[in-house]
Amino acid sequence: MGRVVCFGEALALVGGADRIDDPAAAAGAAGAEVNVALDLAAAGVPVAWAGRVGDDPHGHLVVRTLAAAGVDTSGIELDPVRHTGRYAKSVTVGDDGPRTRMHYRRAGSAASAADAGFARRPAVRRLLASATWVHVGGITAAVSPSCVAALDALLSRPRPFRVTFDVNWREQMWPDGDPAVVAGLAARADVVLAGADEAVRVFGTDDPARLRVLLPGPDLVVVKDGADRAVAVHPDGSTTAQPALAVDVVEPVGAGDAFAAGLLGGLVRGEPVGRCLRRGHLGAAAVLVVPGDSAPPLPAELLDLDDAGWAGLRVGRDGVVHGVPA
Repeated sequence: MGRVVCFGEALALVGGADRIDDPAAAAGAAGAEVNVALDLAAAGVPVAWAGRVGDDPHGHLVVRTLAAAGVDTSGIELDPVRHTGRYAKSVTVGDDGPRTRMHYRRAGSAASAADAGFARRPAVRRLLASATWVHVGGITAAVSPSCVAALDALLSRPRPFRVTFDVNWREQMWPDGDPAVVAGLAARADVVLAGADEAVRVFGTDDPARLRVLLPGPDLVVVKDGADRAVAVHPDGSTTAQPALAVDVVEPVGAGDAFAAGLLGGLVRGEPVGRCLRRGHLGAAAVLVVPGDSAPPLPAELLDLDDAGWAGLRVGRDGVVHGVPA
């Protein structure tokens, strides 16, 4: 099995928006690429997370959380001046059910100071030299211009590893509304992941054939169509699709990262694309039925079900139910 390096922004997860600056309220580590690293480690994939955190209680918690989960933390740089980014969730209940709102403290964070030289740090170079895959995404690009430079360096060719890029478009992080930076970075990756709504926003379409024309370079372009299906578009324009699982959703936060981790876990193992997509769906389903950003993986034997068995699965807080009518 290969080895994955995730690079991006780490955030300390804080238990309450009213205590977002209180180290005593910090409960764990989060951030898109951190979530992917945690999910990969839980699935038994060798993985490292590389990035910058503050040399402060929140940053130390991030490092401890990753290390305790089995993630290699040797590529983490502690910043003695800048703080670790934080985020908290609050849930409100309306006529349409519960809604999760995120609260952030990321301006001026240690993560925002990552730059083109980060990949040349000795510890990071050692990680990259042993990596078969590197996972990055659009949120990191939105953190700061220097983070864009860091991603640009990682995507430079020739490179000894392959790159997965999760578009992760966040409208509120791009005040000018221009998706050109994210689109340009994605075009240089080996595998691109995007939700259907993100694909429309960033590339102007979610049509698989049109996306392949717009993104001729990547080996795979994967479009996640919410609760419906995921479609992977191959270089010749052919597609592989897998239906999503029926899920009793508790909270959606982290599901996209879990899908990315599942897909990447299959790619690292050299599995067929259809099986990789199933791994993505299983990862997303596991997170959708818990209030946290990551969750223990669902049983791997579910990957081997025939199409009818897969279509009959339903995932809820109490586990997996088989034989549910489609």
